[in-house]
Amino acid sequence: MTTAPTTAPTSTPPDRKTRAVAALFGGLLANGAGHSFLLIVLPPLGRSLGFGDVRTGLLLSLSALLLVVAGPVWGHICDRWGRRRVLTAGLAAAALFPAAMAAILAGHAGGALSGGAAFALLLAARLVQSALSAGIMPAAQAFLADVTSADRRAGGMGMMGAAFGLGAILGGAFAWRMGGTNPVAALLAIAALIAAGTLAVWFCIGEPERKAARGNGAAAVPARGWPRLAGIRPFLAITLCGLTAYSLLQQVTALRLQDAFGLSPVDSVQRGGAILALTMTVMVATQGLAVRWLGWGPARLLRAGAATATLALLAAALAPSPALLTAAMAGLGSGLGLLLPGNLATLSLRTPPDAQARAAGLNGVGQGIGMAAGPLLGASLHQLSPTMPYWAGAAILGAVCALAFRPHRPARSPDDAFAR
Repeated sequence: MTTAPTTAPTSTPPDRKTRAVAALFGGLLANGAGHSFLLIVLPPLGRSLGFGDVRTGLLLSLSALLLVVAGPVWGHICDRWGRRRVLTAGLAAAALFPAAMAAILAGHAGGALSGGAAFALLLAARLVQSALSAGIMPAAQAFLADVTSADRRAGGMGMMGAAFGLGAILGGAFAWRMGGTNPVAALLAIAALIAAGTLAVWFCIGEPERKAARGNGAAAVPARGWPRLAGIRPFLAITLCGLTAYSLLQQVTALRLQDAFGLSPVDSVQRGGAILALTMTVMVATQGLAVRWLGWGPARLLRAGAATATLALLAAALAPSPALLTAAMAGLGSGLGLLLPGNLATLSLRTPPDAQARAAGLNGVGQGIGMAAGPLLGASLHQLSPTMPYWAGAAILGAVCALAFRPHRPARSPDDAFAR
């Protein structure tokens, strides 16, 4: 494999850096829209194609598993191959999949493809897309680490989360307006949106200079390869726990409204969807706006976010009405909006410059496991009590608080911080 040039490129001028970050924001937003749209429309489309719920679930589960497995591999490639090429390859794959899916749907509707053939083609295309696009988030996180100083790292990481969150909202709007009536046109529109983001990344992003890592007020530490796992393990655990706590509520919020507050099935789905949309909106606004406006350091963001999210989930567990549950879930969104960028920034600052993408790939494993384990845990706990998932989420976030407020010994030498 070709390694990255040893000669450091020249520093990126401020105007080019701004264009590059804006292009990355657009690419991540488009990718988030495509991801959200597919998760929403694929289950009903699978039924209409004759796949059945089990095979559709298998398609989603296998692709999610491949994303988790491939993330660290792409992180290693990104640190050697460069950020721009990994980002472009991943986004191009993400653009091609909805276009391929639209062609498969059209072929099935025209009688050229049987249900079995359509499923096999769709599964193959989805697995290829997952394998290639698994590098998007590690490369994006590493790029932002390369172009932001230590005091602006949390704002950069918040921008990344806000881009994906806005994309998820946009994808939901696409699914609501076009997913059920004209899925082929909607898929082609999504493909065009991601293709535009891919071109913006290719033309606007250059390979950034990788600077020596700096702590808050500490001297520069030369890059030495892989970070010691002991130095970043707490922050990987925070990612796992935080996303587990959040995702376990996604499946049970509507069920609690129905079982605990007596709403009808239709009303519970509508109200539950509105509550989760509000939570996501507050999280996006906090990541994209409040984190930059506050100007807090990563440690303060991490601790304030952990405490706020824990208290919000305790309030949600005790909420006696849907209105108070809605307010508590909005508080959870604000807490996670502080917690997640603070944690990513801390993880980044404890990682050497030439291992940023590898650390991001390891963090992606925690993200994937948390998002996969949360719904299963929430559904199981709901069988015991409608409030039990919220108590469990509060307990998990209590563990996050313990990790966030635990004193972390600063690195005193290069060998103390990084592996050789």
